[in-house]
Amino acid sequence: MKPAISLGTAQFGLNYGITNEKGKVTKQEVKTILDNAEEEIKFLDTAQAYGDAEKVVGECITEKKRFKIVSKFPHQKNDYFEKSD
Repeated sequence: MKPAISLGTAQFGLNYGITNEKGKVTKQEVKTILDNAEEEIKFLDTAQAYGDAEKVVGECITEKKRFKIVSKFPHQKNDYFEKSD
């Protein structure tokens, strides 16, 4: 069985990365990356904290693409989120 690989999307929404000299990836570059990644990448890792990465991902994938999206959100300080036993 082939291991599942996840692609981080922080640079899709932010000028992210210590060696990043070009800044945020353009929407056209995101489309190209996702088109080329579809065969090998199974998961897209994103978060509310990644600027507009979630929006960009949503605009750049189509129904034909079969990525599973993992999206993180900030810690919540209220009782809306409870641990299940």
